[in-house]
Amino acid sequence: MAIDLNGGQYLAADSAWRTFLPNETLATICRGLSPSVLATVARVSRQWRGVAEWLLYSNIFISETLSASSSLPYSTLRCCQTIRLHSHLANGLRKLHIRWKLEYGAYYAPDFDIFLSNLTQALGLATNLQSLDLHLGLPSLSEHPTSTFLSFPATDVCYHSLRRVSLSGIGPFTHNRLKIFLNILPAVRHLRLPDYHDQITLIPQALPSLVSFSGSPRVAAAILPGRPVQSLVLIGQDYIPDLDLSQMVLTSVPLRHLDLSSMLVTPTLLRNLSRNLNTVESLKVKLALRHTLHFAGIGLLAALSHLLGAFRNLSTLDLSPTHVDYTGLSNSTEELSLCRSWQNACPSLRRVVFPSQTEWAFQEDDNTWVSVLAGELRRRPAFYSPNKFLGS
Repeated sequence: MAIDLNGGQYLAADSAWRTFLPNETLATICRGLSPSVLATVARVSRQWRGVAEWLLYSNIFISETLSASSSLPYSTLRCCQTIRLHSHLANGLRKLHIRWKLEYGAYYAPDFDIFLSNLTQALGLATNLQSLDLHLGLPSLSEHPTSTFLSFPATDVCYHSLRRVSLSGIGPFTHNRLKIFLNILPAVRHLRLPDYHDQITLIPQALPSLVSFSGSPRVAAAILPGRPVQSLVLIGQDYIPDLDLSQMVLTSVPLRHLDLSSMLVTPTLLRNLSRNLNTVESLKVKLALRHTLHFAGIGLLAALSHLLGAFRNLSTLDLSPTHVDYTGLSNSTEELSLCRSWQNACPSLRRVVFPSQTEWAFQEDDNTWVSVLAGELRRRPAFYSPNKFLGS
C-alpha cells in the first residue's frame, strides 16, 4: 500500500514500517499533513491510526451555525466526547477554537447543558492546551437558566502551557467561576474578555506572564496592576472613570501599545488618557467626530496637538478606525500640515495613519514626512460627486 503525502511523494506502508517505525518518528513524518491526508494515514494500521488521530486532535477548529432546523452543536459534542474517551488525545490537544453562530430564528434548546457539560469535561482533561478561544454566542443575561452557560473545570486543574485565552459568549459569567479559572493560568500571555464587564479580584500571583489584555475598562483596571502588560485593547464605552485610568497605570512595566478602535473616543476621553497612559508608543483611536470631520474637514484635528504632546514616547498614531463619509478623500496639504504640527508637539512621532487610510512616515535622513500613497492620484470617490444628487 502507498499513500500520497500531499507533495506527490509516496510513503510505502509495508509490514516492516508498520512494525518497527517508532511513534515519535511517524508523528514527525506526518506532522503538517492536511486533515484529509491524515484521515487516509489512519486507515493503514492501528499504530498509524493512533498517531494520525493524535495529530488530528492536536489543533481543533470548530465553527458551527445553530439554526432553527439544527439548533444543537453536534460537531462540538462528538469532538468533546472523543477527547473524554481517549486520554492520549486530550494530552496532545494544543489549540481548541470553537465558534458558534446563532442563526436568526434559532433558540437554545433545554438540553443544551449536555453539550456544555461535555465541553467543560474536555477542557478539564486538556491540561496541555496552548491556545483556547471560545466564542459560543450564548445569552449573557442572568435570567437565562444555568443550562445556557459554560462552567469552568475543577480548581485542581492547572494549565501550565496555556498562552492565549479568548472567552466570549459563554453565557452569564459567574464572578467566582471566572476568577478561579484565571487564577490557574500561570503561563497566559494574551487574555481577551470582550463581553465581561463586572469587577473582578484575582490573587496577586495570578497571570504573572500577561503581556496583552483586551476587554472593558473596568476589568482592565482590575487586571493590569502589578502585571507586565504592554499592550491594551479597550472595548465598549466612551467614558472611563479617572479611578480606572489610575489603576491601569500600575502595570509592572510601561504600557506601550493602546488600541481604542473598539470604542468611540471623545476629545475629553483622549485628554484623560494622555494624562494617565502617557507612556504608550503606539496609539490606535476611533474618534467620535464623524459628522464634524465631514463638514469641517480634517484641519479640525490640529486641536489634538496639545493632547499628543503629553505622550512623551508616541511614535505611531493610527486614526484609520475613525469613520468619515467619503473615506477615500484625503488632502495631502492638510495631512502634511497636521503631521508637522503634531510632531512639533510630540517630537517622537514617526508614523501617522489618517481616517482617509493614507499613511505618512517620517524620514530621518532628510527630516521630511512622506506619504505612502504619494504616487497615487487623490480625488473624491464617485459616490461623493454632487452630480449624483442632481440625478445626472
